[in-house]
Amino acid sequence: MLATRPALAAIALAALATLLPTSAHAGLVNGGFESPDIASWTLKQIGDTSITGWTVVGNTISFQDSAAFGHVGVVASEGGQFLELSGVVGRGGGVRSDPFATMAGARYRLAFDIGAFFVGGQGAYGDVTVDLWIDGQAAGSFTNLLGLSSAGSDWETRTVEFVAAGPLSTVEFRSSLLTSSSDLGVGLDNIHLDQVAGPPPAVPEPGSLALAALGLAVLGLRGRAGLQDNRGHHAAPPA
Repeated sequence: MLATRPALAAIALAALATLLPTSAHAGLVNGGFESPDIASWTLKQIGDTSITGWTVVGNTISFQDSAAFGHVGVVASEGGQFLELSGVVGRGGGVRSDPFATMAGARYRLAFDIGAFFVGGQGAYGDVTVDLWIDGQAAGSFTNLLGLSSAGSDWETRTVEFVAAGPLSTVEFRSSLLTSSSDLGVGLDNIHLDQVAGPPPAVPEPGSLALAALGLAVLGLRGRAGLQDNRGHHAAPPA
């Protein structure tokens, strides 16, 4: 009987391991649009995949370096590059992320910066609204009310939390089709994704609970047997 106890204990420990929660890091790539490095600015058409980790959707967008229009106040919110979702002039342009790893049932916080611009020599481009989709489902519209009266970039951070539906997720951003949103100067930058809570504990199968209980019982028997063996080997006290 004693020979089978190590095997039972190993099985029990394996069963207990399946009951413990696991964790993972979100894998969104290139949320600051720093790759590839560009010297100035370039237009990207629908279906373009040259921006690492992203595909252009909806309409033409502009991929910009701060060096292009920094002299008139248009710069990234972080790093040196960003997206301008209206391209030259237009609404509906955006990007969809490549699928990234998530844990089904885990909660994530998505943060991103929306830019509105007052361009030196041209004036205010107006308020901007960006629409968000998560896993193909509409997740809200987010507006930056331009608060500048002189040349500069007005970046505001927005956040949204969601529960992942599966092992892979996507996010998509587009400049709004609403006429209240500018059709020129809709900035997007500094996208971050963080896991804020793991999935809810799984309800263990009855068989797993029984196996774990059996293993714990075996471990207890081994402990008591060890104590008995140790007591049997104590030297007798001197007479």
